[in-house]
Amino acid sequence: MNQKTEKYEQIKDHYFKSHLNLTEFHKEHYKDYNYKSPKQLKDAMIMQGITLRAKNEFILAQNYKQSGDYKHYNLDSLENFGIAESIGQDHLPFYLPEQFKKVGILSDIHVPFHHLESLTCAIKYLKDQEIDCLYLNGDIFDVYSLSAHQKDPDLRDFPREVDMCREFMQRIRDIFKHIPIYFKLGNHENRYARILQNQAEEFAQIHDLQFEIFFHLERLGYNMVQDWQGCYMGDLLVLHGHELYGSGGANPAQNLLNKVTCNALMGHVHKTSFAMKKTGFKEFIKTYTTGCLTYTSPKYMVMAQHNQGFAIVEIENGKSNVHNKVIKDGKVL
Repeated sequence: MNQKTEKYEQIKDHYFKSHLNLTEFHKEHYKDYNYKSPKQLKDAMIMQGITLRAKNEFILAQNYKQSGDYKHYNLDSLENFGIAESIGQDHLPFYLPEQFKKVGILSDIHVPFHHLESLTCAIKYLKDQEIDCLYLNGDIFDVYSLSAHQKDPDLRDFPREVDMCREFMQRIRDIFKHIPIYFKLGNHENRYARILQNQAEEFAQIHDLQFEIFFHLERLGYNMVQDWQGCYMGDLLVLHGHELYGSGGANPAQNLLNKVTCNALMGHVHKTSFAMKKTGFKEFIKTYTTGCLTYTSPKYMVMAQHNQGFAIVEIENGKSNVHNKVIKDGKVL
């Protein structure tokens, strides 16, 4: 047995006989084994299979030898009573860096079905307002050709869609050269990942086909936000909206308020709306939904109560102030 193996056997024997839990063991003994930090000891132990599970299995085996009956285990001798580590985790929103004080929010552009007049109107307004961050809040691309719904054969042209989406990303970066841009994946962008997973699983792992690579987001310096992930802008939770089941209705902002019970803003419903509630502490909770920047009477819902719009969020001392803008006839109301 070489010195390195002997060292790991010593660590294994020490940990298996120790009454410390795993984290405490790393913190208390990393210097004893000439590691610079608890993390270095932790990584070395994992590499050698010296884990909580291995310790529990060792103790169970010892108990079994002594008692001959699993029912007589001394469970108090096991960390976490021998219950396996969970493979689950919470999927939580992230916090927008505090230095951003004026954030422009555009959502539901649906390139290549964007409404050019409204889109350029919103962009000009954001430039005039000198925003310091741009947040593209989902369904920026339509990904029409990969939709599971019935498609118009004359409009189904995926290569053209890709070219137009890539060109749009380039134009937005050219317009907002010097500020961070976040790209939140919405349910329409999810069509791309879903088609790879369901119909071309072998291609889903290819680096060049990852969404942020394929659509040039990484090359252009966009920060990508996953489809499940929300964003805290001060005291405001920003979602696309597809994360919530049944997020529409006559007043989608009221529906949003009922679901999240905090200051919140979302897109997805293509409709500007507002709701407010006063708490028992006389504080106000406010929720907003933003308009879209695509056409408001699509073929699949010609009588939709949609409108065009966007938002600006100003943040001061952790408090948000939402300016929810409506566009009509190419003008900001």
